[in-house]
Amino acid sequence: MRSDLASPSSGPLRTPFEPHPWLPTGHLQTVVANLFPGRRPKLVAEEHVVPLADGDRLSVFDSTPPGWSAGHPHVLMVHGLGGCARSSYVVRSASRLLSLGFRVVRMNLRGAGSGFGLARQTYHGGRSADLRAVAAWMNRKGPSSPLALVGFSLGGNLVLKLAAEASDEPLPGLDAVLAANPPIDLAASCRYIQRPEARLYDRNFVRLLRRMVLRHHAAFPDLGPVDLSRVGSLLDFDEHYTAPRYGFEGADDYHRRSSAAPLLPRIGVPGLVVHATDDPFIPSEPFRSAVVPTQLSLELWRSGGHLGFVSRTRCGPDRRWLEARLTAWLAAHWGERPNVRPCPAL
Repeated sequence: MRSDLASPSSGPLRTPFEPHPWLPTGHLQTVVANLFPGRRPKLVAEEHVVPLADGDRLSVFDSTPPGWSAGHPHVLMVHGLGGCARSSYVVRSASRLLSLGFRVVRMNLRGAGSGFGLARQTYHGGRSADLRAVAAWMNRKGPSSPLALVGFSLGGNLVLKLAAEASDEPLPGLDAVLAANPPIDLAASCRYIQRPEARLYDRNFVRLLRRMVLRHHAAFPDLGPVDLSRVGSLLDFDEHYTAPRYGFEGADDYHRRSSAAPLLPRIGVPGLVVHATDDPFIPSEPFRSAVVPTQLSLELWRSGGHLGFVSRTRCGPDRRWLEARLTAWLAAHWGERPNVRPCPAL
């Protein structure tokens, strides 16, 4: 366990997060960071389709910097609920990592982004096998390359789950895992977002999921009709759609089998988990009660919101402290490798 406020050592790689004075609360950090993504970096990427064992396919974007070759590090990035490989936080982070000389692959979870229509099934918080398939595809281009898994929000739960599962079923090249604001206890997150002050987020996610599911079933009419009349919350969605569609006994069973929290002790590679205690819809208590292995650094900050972390001061090209922190950690982790370029100061 860690304290509720990380105590960074001195130096540019672990500068403490101080929120922008206009954004002192988690709600403001979350909303403003989402509504004002800033200038989107332009990434050169090749889109590929990765087949899955059940016949579904995934869309991924592969950005390989000049001079990269097998043996040099590469990164698999996973977006959150309602996002895609083109989400602003994914693109900004990928741009920073590319500047260090890392190959970056941004995956769309099943049916997300440009992957719509490629998969008959939809994604959920337990589909870590899909990440494994993309990692295996990446390994064919870089069979001797160290691999980092980087996930945001729901994608953070997925990368932690896969890293834990790798203790029993090794993942070639796995060398690090990083997660930002991951809902490591899905049941606790569903309860937490039902608080009166968070219901707006809950309703927003439900609207998003309704649109996603109705669009999906329209594209695959042979899946049969879908009844979302009883879905008024994320918990309802998991109970009445995710669980029955994908072989779980109910929401409780889905949450239990898909949450990363009980699996954390099995993670055998170094990593970083960053979360804010004022995240408006993912609680911090599961992090305090989790058994975290020593090689996995857990940083709980008093502010930052959900994928916000808009800083008082600039962090390289902008004020996005979270993305700078993840980049700095990987730069330090792989800093002795000859192809890794210096990391801009955090």
